[in-house]
Amino acid sequence: MSQPLLRIHLHGRHKVEDRTGRDRAKIDLTAKEAGQIIVVFALMLTVLIGLVGIAIDVTYAWRTGLQIQRAADAGSLAGVVYLPGDVTTADSTAIAEVADNGYTANTTTTVTAAPNPANNRQLNVTVTAQVPTFFIRIFGINSWTITRQSRAAFVMPVPMGSPLAYYGVGCLILTGSTPACNSNGTGASGVTTLGTSGGTPLSSLGAWGAVITKGGYESNGDAYSPANNNDQSWTVNTTTNVSYDLNGYYYTAVLPAGGSIEIFDPGFCAMGGNGASGYLGTGDHWIAGASNPVSTYYTLWDTHNVPLNPGGWTKTGNASGTTFENEKGYDPANLGTGGAPSGATSGCNSNGLDAYHDKWWTLASSLPAGTYEVEVSTTNQGDSSVNASTNAENMFSIMAVGGGSPAVYGYNRMAVYNNLVATGVLQQFYMAQVDQVTGSGKTLTIDLFDIGDSTAGYIQILSPNGPGGTQTVVNNFSYTTFNYNSAGARVSPGNCVAGNSDTCSGTGRNKITVATSGGGSSFNNTWIEITIPLGNTYGSGGLWQGGWWQVQYNVTAGNDTTTWSVNVMGNPVHLVPTN
Repeated sequence: MSQPLLRIHLHGRHKVEDRTGRDRAKIDLTAKEAGQIIVVFALMLTVLIGLVGIAIDVTYAWRTGLQIQRAADAGSLAGVVYLPGDVTTADSTAIAEVADNGYTANTTTTVTAAPNPANNRQLNVTVTAQVPTFFIRIFGINSWTITRQSRAAFVMPVPMGSPLAYYGVGCLILTGSTPACNSNGTGASGVTTLGTSGGTPLSSLGAWGAVITKGGYESNGDAYSPANNNDQSWTVNTTTNVSYDLNGYYYTAVLPAGGSIEIFDPGFCAMGGNGASGYLGTGDHWIAGASNPVSTYYTLWDTHNVPLNPGGWTKTGNASGTTFENEKGYDPANLGTGGAPSGATSGCNSNGLDAYHDKWWTLASSLPAGTYEVEVSTTNQGDSSVNASTNAENMFSIMAVGGGSPAVYGYNRMAVYNNLVATGVLQQFYMAQVDQVTGSGKTLTIDLFDIGDSTAGYIQILSPNGPGGTQTVVNNFSYTTFNYNSAGARVSPGNCVAGNSDTCSGTGRNKITVATSGGGSSFNNTWIEITIPLGNTYGSGGLWQGGWWQVQYNVTAGNDTTTWSVNVMGNPVHLVPTN
């Protein structure tokens, strides 16, 4: 077949040109280029698929790593509450919680839990798991090994009220005797380790442990034991005490093996007034009326060294039961100028109605070493009528006995009865211990309820973080007031009487005026919350008495029942860095 000819008319002449060879060359070149592009595309597609596969596998591994971390965190938080007393349960609880979050120990997963060697209130949890791959198996990588660690810790409620082996020992003043204490409430208390005579004299802490009966009113200073509130001057309050707690108060006792717990003057025996220093004896008295009997209950709980797990506590020792129930006696030898209360029964210890008046009563003895909680309440949980119509206050002390370094202190909150003395004399009361580890970089909150029942005066806060570990007045704290409404919600400002105090709140303060002459108490039936940033250098230069904070009164004579709660802000159970 002849090849096609291209005919071109040029300047009136015809020319025939054969282009077949050139076109064929171009077509061959184009085919070769197309083949190269396909090869390059195939190679790039392989790389692209590999990169996408790596991204997907890495993302999956990252996501799984987050899940493993969350499981480890859940395990450490669940288990740490059983430390330091029950390591076995702490470990098993942590491992079980990790399993509940999807990582059970098996041939591809390991889970370990153990207390931190440097701090027995911290729990370390490690989870190692094999995470499968998908796309990058073409490179021979079938799985990733991912390890995540978690460490949880808890901060116990700070010890409150006493750095000693006893709590709530004030000045025991009796009619016809010279007060043993100094004018500022310090020195010998008049109480000895064996009762009213003999034994070792105990130094006064300036205040007694206190509890008001269920039928009383929170406006008298006890924020939790009374079920009623009779102060209607603040409109959000009701006749019901929304903070009422039938369990009353807990006091921590740390004992050596074979130790015992003693209660001083555990029952109710009404005393007469003694002028400027308040009430005689420990200060037991009816607040209103004397016709209704008073009942006080003491129960000992063994925490099994797991203080953050109340559900695991068990009762032990000699619970008081009816021993201090339905008491109406008064002390005829110590009536002062007040005379016998109308309706009271004479006697107390003189006729056997209260054999432990001004004496020690053993709550428990020969106990195993450990941490215990002494519950003090005026509510009979089996009979709601007991104390329901009684408005009275009972004072007491608690002592831990045994070798080594036994201790007793308030747990989370405490009610105290302060015997106050004249203006110009500064009185200090132990509030709480905050050591360097607990306080460094944190914020301290001090809640004081119904403080300052006196004619005039102010309070200050004493920090243990002065130069060289000395005690110093805090000059830059902030405060506000609050109360709880009928729904139990905190509302600010509280029931403060602004005309009697500096203000209902303030910043940069070094004192709070709690009462003015002729004006009465500024903060009756209200909470004051004091906030103090501790700073990262807290305790670096030492701490006075190991970190004990105090409140300092400068008021006229009187007595003041008040409730205190001191906390280091932050979740008590929390995660901490592992490196």
